[in-house]
Amino acid sequence: MKKIKQLSLLQTKEKLSQRKTISHLVDLKIEAEKCKKVSKELEEITKRKNNENQEITTYSFQADRQLVQKLMEQREILSNRQEFLQQEQVAITKEISKSKAKNDILEKKKIKERVKVLNKADLKLADQYNQIVKR
Repeated sequence: MKKIKQLSLLQTKEKLSQRKTISHLVDLKIEAEKCKKVSKELEEITKRKNNENQEITTYSFQADRQLVQKLMEQREILSNRQEFLQQEQVAITKEISKSKAKNDILEKKKIKERVKVLNKADLKLADQYNQIVKR
């Protein structure tokens, strides 16, 4: 029974770890969606700035070019962030699948251990029965 309890505790620990990992995965997906949204907005702003066809002063032109350059830099940063988040999601997904496999193995071991305990109990009962019958 002690071994079964240990396996149950290990299984519970693995389930908690799995839940924590899944929660982290959900957070990463939400963050990735936010990055996509901000990236699209930056792209729209950049397009609007590039499509403006009004007469502007030299200073205004330079300021607009600098703004567009900063927007492009931010888009690149967000693109890198999205790539990183996707890699993290893949890694976490692998970790979750490993955790599920480990949980399945623990369950199988627990079942085997229960069978052993039940077989021992059956043998003890059979021995007791045989002793009673001999009397």
